[in-house]
Amino acid sequence: MARQLELSVRPIFSTPLLVFSVPECHQINNELKPAVLAHETSQLPYADREVIGWSSPHDLSMMEWAGKPLAQLFESVTQVATLATEFSERSGKPAQHPSWQVVEIWSNVQRNGGTNGYHAHPGSFWSGVYYVDVGDISDSQDMGGELQLFDPRGCLPRMLAPYLRYSLPELHDAGNTISFTPTTGQCVLFPGWQFHAVAPYRGVNPRVSIAFNLDPVIK
Repeated sequence: MARQLELSVRPIFSTPLLVFSVPECHQINNELKPAVLAHETSQLPYADREVIGWSSPHDLSMMEWAGKPLAQLFESVTQVATLATEFSERSGKPAQHPSWQVVEIWSNVQRNGGTNGYHAHPGSFWSGVYYVDVGDISDSQDMGGELQLFDPRGCLPRMLAPYLRYSLPELHDAGNTISFTPTTGQCVLFPGWQFHAVAPYRGVNPRVSIAFNLDPVIK
């Protein structure tokens, strides 16, 4: 007779993906979208070899031409980053939460055929993207434009034994790429070292997003 075993399974080395809907997103989007599209038509795109589409400079200059709705947006963003982060034991003040500041902001517009290649945001603890208008992206139609998130371990788990996988459903993504389908008004935060991309977009209406990097305020 088989003996019963007590098995404790604990998934380890998790990567946080923080997804939330921004309060008052309709008001924010009504101001941000025309400002971004106006700049798309009047300003040359920022030189970024991994982007097919239009991007504004990766700095804080966007605050000059879209400051009011951005301030409202980042009030929520920094609040989430504060709640999701605390000082380590080495800081001498564990369990305290650091404040956060935006150090880079840029807008992106993707139209039919637009994409954003595989990349990370080195030097930033938190990075993220806010979706002003997802265009024609939806779960029901294959229009592309999803946020793609890559396993930090690369393809190693699948290369060692491609015919095996872990029996826990929450571990089935080992060695795979996760596709996140956003909705308008959503914001996503992830570690700056997390490699990600945007799947080729095949919609008619523009896909408009705001990307950013955060740094802690260390006093």
